[in-house]
Amino acid sequence: MNKVQVLFKGITEIVGGSEMALLILTDQVEEKQIAIVCDKAMTREFNIRIGKAPLRHKLLPEVLCWINPNMNAEQYEILFNSISDGQYKVVLLNKNILEMTPIRASDAILLASIAQLNMFMEEKLFIRQSVPFEAGKSRMALPVNVLSTAMLEDALQKAIKNENYELASNLRDELNKRKEESEKED
Repeated sequence: MNKVQVLFKGITEIVGGSEMALLILTDQVEEKQIAIVCDKAMTREFNIRIGKAPLRHKLLPEVLCWINPNMNAEQYEILFNSISDGQYKVVLLNKNILEMTPIRASDAILLASIAQLNMFMEEKLFIRQSVPFEAGKSRMALPVNVLSTAMLEDALQKAIKNENYELASNLRDELNKRKEESEKED
């Protein structure tokens, strides 16, 4: 499997009163970027670290990394390996024993930031999901398959209200695709 190393570039809030934000990851040469949706609580966690709040050294993730000196880039890495129902599938990979532990994408990025772990994305996934990176831009394209079903339904209603029927059609198609996939699994 080929993989692309990704780097955490920052966090941006979603405009429109949403309780969500986007974690921005880029490739090493900053040509392409990926956006990971995170909730309000995780946004707060990242803002504590970005602002270098003095209390951060006493928070649970930092304490756990401090008491476990094996939590380092020689022993572990983060791997984004697929996407399903609007959620990236991510594992914490123990490189010595090749054990993979599933972890939520936003938690994986936070852990990588704290423990200085390398993050990788399966190359085909990165190519499919990434968009061009433009430093300083306040807007970015976001693939519909990274949105939760609830977010898609909300966006569909807004698109219909704003008479953006092309967008509404794309959102409806993604919702129908997920419904079909869910019925096949049952």
